[in-house]
Formats: sequence, C-alpha cells, structure tokens
Amino acid sequence: MAEAQALRLASVRSALITGEAERLRVAAQLSIGEVAQACGVDQSTVWRWERGVRRPRGDAALAYGALLESLRQRSSSADERETA
Repeated sequence: MAEAQALRLASVRSALITGEAERLRVAAQLSIGEVAQACGVDQSTVWRWERGVRRPRGDAALAYGALLESLRQRSSSADERETA
C-alpha cells in the first residue's frame, strides 16, 4: 500500500472514531444510501462504519476518504464565506 493510501485510510478511520464522518455527511444533507452509492458499497456497510461495527477497507475505504475530504473542503469553504 502506498503511503498516500495509508494516510487516507488512517484519516478515514480517525474521522469515523471521532464522529466527524457522520457530522460531515449530515451537514452535507447526504443520506447513508447516497454515500454508499458513491463508495460502491451497501447502505448497511456505511451504517456499520459510522457505528464502529466495521472498519472500512480497500478501494471502498479510499473512495469514502476522498468523499470525506471533499466534504471537509466544502464545509471549510462555507465557514469562510460565513465569516467574511
């Protein structure tokens, strides 16, 4: 596994443990089903990730990480607009 992939996977797992992943999803008004579809997994898989029942792995975890990063950027851009 490449270093960049390992770092993204660590970031995903940290976001799940802290609850950031769910907060970002909810703030973006995305359903679990929509996130699941974007990551190529079943709704129950995302639910299990967010509840700490399972840890994301492989390509689905990397896709989830990319989505979370996009949501973080979107959230920080919205915060910047509100304070300007």
